[in-house]
Amino acid sequence: MDKTLMQKESIEEYGKTLEKHADNADFLSSFARGLMIFEVLSTSKRAQTISDIAKETGFPRATVRRGLFTLVELGYVLQDDRYYELSPKVLMIAHDYINSQTLSTTAQPILENLTRELNETATMGVLVKDEVIYIARSSDNRQKIMSNTLTIGSHLPAYCSSIGRVLLAAESKERQIEILAQSNLIPYTDRTIYDRDQLLEELEKVHREGYSIIDQELEVGLRSISVPVFDRSGKVIASISISALTLKYSIDELISKCLPALQKAAAILTTFI
Repeated sequence: MDKTLMQKESIEEYGKTLEKHADNADFLSSFARGLMIFEVLSTSKRAQTISDIAKETGFPRATVRRGLFTLVELGYVLQDDRYYELSPKVLMIAHDYINSQTLSTTAQPILENLTRELNETATMGVLVKDEVIYIARSSDNRQKIMSNTLTIGSHLPAYCSSIGRVLLAAESKERQIEILAQSNLIPYTDRTIYDRDQLLEELEKVHREGYSIIDQELEVGLRSISVPVFDRSGKVIASISISALTLKYSIDELISKCLPALQKAAAILTTFI
């Protein structure tokens, strides 16, 4: 998925939140703006200037300058003359978060076993608002597909990812409608399902069948299949997926070869949760 588009959507969401809480004394607008600047830097492939960030966020240059000064002083951003970029210190936050998550650490060896068994990328994700966030991942480095450029912490729109549809299907109909209303429903390929009513029908099918298949809806040439991960009470808490090239797996082969392995892995995960 295009990171520029993802960044634009995220900034628009921040903007709506800032506007919503403009008169809320409990909402720290300056802190939110700082996080927005941080996010612009995190999704940029090159160092950014104050002007670059001001253009992306719509903030005054003075606001951006103060935000960057604070982040530099805290050690999360490096400054080289006019240019700013994230420092390695941010990795400490990610590392501590990942290590604190029992689910992701438990899932990692199980996903690695899936990759060895199927020679395909295996991923676990959770639902955050209208997006899927990857919390564990194992891949075959020989693969050269979009899915293989994504890492732990990457996010994708829930409505057109197989993990996302599994997680959305576990929600109530009212919650599904609410999440889809918040989503920017756009076609990433000519196969993307982005009509709300069609998506609701698809979610009902996923709930009924117990798995989701995405056929080239995010990227031409890529298919994925996902199943839910339950806790011991029967609640869906995550989803795991296998991604593969269309040239390698037909839809029927995904179901016959990958689905049983995914279901077995999900069942094993439940016993450890």
